[in-house]
Amino acid sequence: MGARRLLVAWAILGTVGGGCGSQAAAPPPGPAAVTVTVTREFGRDRILEARAAPDQSALDALRRTARVDTSYGGRFVESIDGVRGDRSGGWDWLYFINGFEADRGAADYTLRPGDREWWDYRYWNDLIHVPLAIGAWPEPFVHGFDGHRPGAVHVTGLPCSADIAGTLRAAGARLTERAAPFTVSVETFTQAAAALGPGTRRGRGLTVSLDGGRVIVYHTPGGPRPEPRAHAVIAAYQPGETTGRSAELIVAGDIPRAACAAARTLAEHPAAVADTYAVALDGGGHVVAAGGRR
Repeated sequence: MGARRLLVAWAILGTVGGGCGSQAAAPPPGPAAVTVTVTREFGRDRILEARAAPDQSALDALRRTARVDTSYGGRFVESIDGVRGDRSGGWDWLYFINGFEADRGAADYTLRPGDREWWDYRYWNDLIHVPLAIGAWPEPFVHGFDGHRPGAVHVTGLPCSADIAGTLRAAGARLTERAAPFTVSVETFTQAAAALGPGTRRGRGLTVSLDGGRVIVYHTPGGPRPEPRAHAVIAAYQPGETTGRSAELIVAGDIPRAACAAARTLAEHPAAVADTYAVALDGGGHVVAAGGRR
């Protein structure tokens, strides 16, 4: 009962205001438009993707994109395009902005130009919170959260991290050579163990983690289990407690070559990680498993 109460408190959407008005602004051209994505089962199946106007609530943008039913007097998203939540079974609609798990109801989040709003229907009973997902890459390193853009992004690690730095710079991120709250690291499993190890997995909401040099992938159903095909991971977490004020994305491999292959995939083929929470890759940089998926 406690977990259910926690989820409901987190997912409550606030008072709905003007969501169905006929005077909705048209999406602007170019990168200023908001992207609204709806998926299910940890991003396994994409239901829809659309462009929306900024300067409206996340709930309004969703309502103008999809068929939305609410409960709790219009304060909770019950279904999207006919896919209905089952709280007693541990399935519900959860949402992210630029990769960050939202810290408020969708009616209370005002979208900014370039934001990426992502709704996912997933099983949450044994993994209530995933504070940061990689599926909006190169977010959150460009637009951040709630209008707070990262002051600067520190890219560090193996020399091949320069590929990722170039991608972020081209996307509009501001880079720094100094330590910063927003960081991307390319390293080996040994170096990443402290951040992605078993002692941190649940606290950081990791769906892909490390355990003694093995890659562990959380699946629904079934829970965490080793992925023998994996030689690299791409995962992210939020180091601090304040949503949107820090982010660390880690690209790691069992050997440097595997880490660099994964980094090249992230830099050159972002579609490979779209709509994912975290991924496991083989030594050549090909995704072999995505966290949470069957």
